Amino acid sequence: MRELARAGRQRGRWSTYRNVVPDWFRQYLDLEADATEIRWYQPEIVPGVLQVESYIRALNATAHPRLTDEDVDRQVEVRLERQAILRNPEGPQVSFVLSESALRRTIGDHEVMRDQLLHLAEVSGRPNVELQIFPFDAQTYATASYSFIILRFGEDATTDVVYVETFTDADYLDRPDAVRAYTRLWDRLRAAALGPVESRKLIQRMADDMKR
Repeated sequence: MRELARAGRQRGRWSTYRNVVPDWFRQYLDLEADATEIRWYQPEIVPGVLQVESYIRALNATAHPRLTDEDVDRQVEVRLERQAILRNPEGPQVSFVLSESALRRTIGDHEVMRDQLLHLAEVSGRPNVELQIFPFDAQTYATASYSFIILRFGEDATTDVVYVETFTDADYLDRPDAVRAYTRLWDRLRAAALGPVESRKLIQRMADDMKR
């Protein structure tokens, strides 16, 4: 698998975060750093690479209440550092399909959610980012109750890797049949989602509604 993420080339970079970044996720971070294209479906929460600091902290307070303040600070550092790929014009092309429920589920309070929505609206306008919302009323049977990420490396689709995270672990799929199945699912989800412009307008409307 991508030469085991280039034999852990980046792994030393994340080793200082060992207490908040498990081994199975550090492998993903290595792959993410090498990818030229990332396709990300997320049904329930905003993806980590898109989260603002207040959202990260509020999410950890709910999902990981036993984390120390220092551990939460380090979680914030990791997620904000990863977001550099979204600011780099020479970075990967990153496409997201987010379920509408990920935007409507309140993490923290309305101020946190408004900041998060405004950030999504801004990021969605960047040249290497495409963000689409899969609405509640989407006219399709295609859906998934879990997130998945398809990573591509250069022009060769045969090296694609699918990352599927569970509560305590993750699967890295590179079998051609598995990659094809997830790619077809991605294509159906993307086709049923709102277009990028309509998605940005929806996000902005939701943020505006929170001012009232």
